[in-house]
Amino acid sequence: MANDRELSIAGVYSKAMLDLAEQQGASDSLLEELQGLVEYLDRNPELERFLASPLVEDEDRGRVLEKAFRGKTSDLLLDSLQVINRKGRLGLLRGIVESYSAGHRELRGLVETRVRTAVPLTEALRARVRDAVARHTGRTPVLVETVDPSLLGGIVIQVGDEKIDGSVAQKLRELGRALELRASQEIVRSRSYVQQ
Repeated sequence: MANDRELSIAGVYSKAMLDLAEQQGASDSLLEELQGLVEYLDRNPELERFLASPLVEDEDRGRVLEKAFRGKTSDLLLDSLQVINRKGRLGLLRGIVESYSAGHRELRGLVETRVRTAVPLTEALRARVRDAVARHTGRTPVLVETVDPSLLGGIVIQVGDEKIDGSVAQKLRELGRALELRASQEIVRSRSYVQQ
């Protein structure tokens, strides 16, 4: 997990990339390429370790970047990676991509909305969630859906730092806490509602 300083540095690089991509009318396609790059690194963790290693010379990393990506990605992406490499910041690549994605969403008036349900959303419920989030935030939601059977039922929605937990599991936890509180209050009062 990146610390605050690393996140701040990643933000500087991602903003520069986003600004340049916007000027070239390529911010959407660059986002797709960056997401593809992260997926590629997921499948090739040894490449990610190589790119992030402080033991590897910048020139060696630069040659590998050229060989791996020239002609397969846009010049904008490869040139950005080369700049990040020369500054010794390829270890922040995932943070840069995350920051670029957030900046891109902000620029487009979008908001990432994480939705967890016990079963997949129906199209009707998906539309209701989108409408509710749009009314609440004034922005267009981009749903990231996760099926989590441990919820038992209901829905958990997270938009930024705000979380709405309407799951059955949460309701059961609340009921359990309420029963525990009631039982402890009854014990303190030395009263019992249990019939003998």
